[in-house]
Amino acid sequence: MDIMNVPYQPYLPNRQLPRVGSAEGLTAPPAHKAPPAHKAPPAHKAPAPGMGNIDKSSKLYKVSQEFEAIFIKQMLNVMRKSVNKTGLLDGGMAEEIFEDMLYDEYAKKMAESGSFGIADMIYKQLDTAG
Repeated sequence: MDIMNVPYQPYLPNRQLPRVGSAEGLTAPPAHKAPPAHKAPPAHKAPAPGMGNIDKSSKLYKVSQEFEAIFIKQMLNVMRKSVNKTGLLDGGMAEEIFEDMLYDEYAKKMAESGSFGIADMIYKQLDTAG
């Protein structure tokens, strides 16, 4: 198989690639098929006992978020220490203080977004009313 005579074909996820050494697949790709229709999502199940709705305005949830922020901050600190600094732009003690405060705010915002889900799990474990 002469590589110089193979026509360019962009990568398409649904296209079958030819085997090495065969002339198969050197023709035009088949017409694009429409994606299958999406199925309806499953019906919502009732929460299990003790796993009721989360009251995001409660004091318990706020404390759960604060704990999640502390956990995320610890994770970010370990990640930050793994980055090698060249020393070219060393800001000294002021930079360290600023970075620490910056990572505090990053952790709070990440906890507020709920993307980790740690606060929700803590809330569900500690909530006695649910």
